[in-house]
Amino acid sequence: MAKICQYLCLCYSILLSNLTSYAQNNTDKNVVIRSQEERYEFVAANDAANPVNIQQSLKAAYVCEQYRTTIPFAEFYDDKSKIEDVRVYVDNDRRKEVKPIFANYSIDNIFYSDAKICGLQLDLIKKGVETRVELEKSFLDPRYLTSIYFSEPYPVHSKVIAVVVPRWMKIEIKEMNFGGHNISLDKTYDNKKDADIYTYTATNLAARENDAQAPGPSYVYPHLLMLPKSATTSKGTQTYFNKTEDLYAWYHSLVQQIGDDEAIIKQKALEITKGISSDTAKIVAVYQWVQDNIRYIAFEDGIAGFKPEAAQSVLQHKYGDCKGMANLTRGLLKALGFDARLCWIGTDHIAYDYSTPSMAVDNHMICALNYKGKRYFIDATETYIGFNQYAQRIQNRQVMIENDKSYILDRIPDCKYTQNTEVEKRTLRVDGNALVGTVQHLWEGESKEYLLNRVNGTRKEKINDAMLRFLNDDNDKYGITNLKTSDVNNWNQQLSINYDLRYQDAVAGFGDDMFIEMDFRKELSDFTIDTTKRRADYLFSFKHHVRHETDLDIPAGYKAELPANLNVDRDGYAFHLTYKQTGSKVIYQKEIIIRNNWLAKSAFKQWNEDVQLLNKAYLEQVTLNKK
Repeated sequence: MAKICQYLCLCYSILLSNLTSYAQNNTDKNVVIRSQEERYEFVAANDAANPVNIQQSLKAAYVCEQYRTTIPFAEFYDDKSKIEDVRVYVDNDRRKEVKPIFANYSIDNIFYSDAKICGLQLDLIKKGVETRVELEKSFLDPRYLTSIYFSEPYPVHSKVIAVVVPRWMKIEIKEMNFGGHNISLDKTYDNKKDADIYTYTATNLAARENDAQAPGPSYVYPHLLMLPKSATTSKGTQTYFNKTEDLYAWYHSLVQQIGDDEAIIKQKALEITKGISSDTAKIVAVYQWVQDNIRYIAFEDGIAGFKPEAAQSVLQHKYGDCKGMANLTRGLLKALGFDARLCWIGTDHIAYDYSTPSMAVDNHMICALNYKGKRYFIDATETYIGFNQYAQRIQNRQVMIENDKSYILDRIPDCKYTQNTEVEKRTLRVDGNALVGTVQHLWEGESKEYLLNRVNGTRKEKINDAMLRFLNDDNDKYGITNLKTSDVNNWNQQLSINYDLRYQDAVAGFGDDMFIEMDFRKELSDFTIDTTKRRADYLFSFKHHVRHETDLDIPAGYKAELPANLNVDRDGYAFHLTYKQTGSKVIYQKEIIIRNNWLAKSAFKQWNEDVQLLNKAYLEQVTLNKK
């Protein structure tokens, strides 16, 4: 049941896709979990490969408090776990006709993982009538039970989690995010089993929130982090993750099993870099080739497959997950003589680092390149970001780098907001009730990646139309002609776009006066946060840096009356709007800075006040008075 917390909103079949859609949008308080009991017991198994299993049992009782409804229930499993039985009871009567669906987890019908899912519909037939699910599941390897969450998609009146640990099993159970929750622990000893029993009881747990752009669950929700150390059974002593070295040793052993075909990889590497003499250009060519030719199949944390797919298989399929893409990138670079290595990393979705030896620490794999005394990190899953630029999700994150039988810990650079600068320069004049002139745009970093993702999300023959819609924000009065772009297929350089503009009805007249709004974009306009509904901190997708300038010719015979400037500067963000007159020109400059992508709840009030100031400033107009 622990994985339901992380995966309930994933789609895995038409039926369960519909059900999970309901769960995502179920914001009312109709459904509650009256009681839930979970038990996890470590048992010795007669299996040399998997000498320790974990037997899980679950009983969860759901009720509707207002009206009848149907809700989804889902549980993941894989080649290291199996679901033994699922039973459904309504008002204590067994409903044998309710059959769970067992399906491969797929994306676009590509079964690219050993992950599977079990799901069913639960009918809550009448207010107050209890519908209960009982489930039996086993984990073949204790490493794969990384965490047990208390919170559920619905409010929980009472939840009991019992963990039975025989004395031959050494494990650390870390209590995470317990503050502010009513959770108690009762530890007892079972003499017959020679086992310690940890019984956690939680009451009145709030439902998990569905806030968009929220921190990952490991930052927020109470859970048990399960850290298996070792076990001594009749099969001998099995070491799991006593320390970080053990975690790396296990990862490294999987890498040794990959089986890359070096001849095939070298042939492809030479093909990609044919005619290129510069080392740097070869590196960039390999990086961009993987970005452009290998489809990224994304799997979130919890997938049981930690062994990268062989590079030749990724080449053949032309798709892969982060592990497969990282291994292919490494293989191509190594074939060219570069020092390239695999890296394990947890994105900013995860609260832990490698001081905690657990598979819960990382959910991503990239490649490191040591070149001329400097280390570069390469993440080909970021399709449109340039070499030596880093996505927000991995910035400042600790990374584990392969180093034969040892490892290296490092950090991804924490890039400043200037990496993602977006510039717009407009030179305009008044033509009747229109503004006409020229516009130049420049994009870098993740602002460029965002634009290219939007534009390339369309069919190739419609890219130009998509670019126009993006630039004019679907405003048919913002007429664009003579559009010229830099190479949109080379994202290792700035993206630049130039065009001629005729902005119809942008000039309002009253008598001898003209009124002009100088800002067409109005970034963050009305971006206030509803503090009555939102419970989680807000995470911007990346740090932002917007710099816009509009130069407006003052028509002959007119003088300009300028609005007041706006200057807001906080620790995490800044808004600057300035007007000035230089000779016969009005110059409007705007700078929007999001220097910290994490906006804490404690800052919401100030943020909302500042956005209101920004909105008010956006509505101000330049007035041109006839002399």
